[in-house]
Amino acid sequence: MKTHELRSLQALRKLREQRAANQLVAQHQRCQQTSHALDLAKERLHLHRENLAREAQQIYASLTEGLSVISWQDAQARLSALANGQQQMETGIDEVEQTLETQKRERETFRLERMTRQRQCEAWDMLLGRREHTEQRAAEHLEDADEGLLMRLPASVSGTGQ
Repeated sequence: MKTHELRSLQALRKLREQRAANQLVAQHQRCQQTSHALDLAKERLHLHRENLAREAQQIYASLTEGLSVISWQDAQARLSALANGQQQMETGIDEVEQTLETQKRERETFRLERMTRQRQCEAWDMLLGRREHTEQRAAEHLEDADEGLLMRLPASVSGTGQ
């Protein structure tokens, strides 16, 4: 391969490495956002559970005072609705946790891909550097050889003795 072709390939490899780095950063941000959403959902669930416990205590306290059948049924319906809401929140949290785990696996995949691309770029940098150094040395040797040949030629042949 010619040096300019190697340079073109290296530029392409660097673009791929940059794309891998960008994917990793974007995935890291998605993980942070999902983690934040998970924290908020857990906090909402915690507050919901506190509210459920508080309402259950109020109902229990009102039992000692005596409740009408309708009030008792309303209290049961309210507690049932709160319990259903809690179940929905827990299901939502489970889904967000699964999403977060998937995103973390993807982030690890992107991290490994980026490391691979970095290593490839470094290897190509070394290869290209060696190639350029070899070509430079070859050009210098050729120049030295041409100068040595000119010095050995008689003045009449070299065109300098007129």
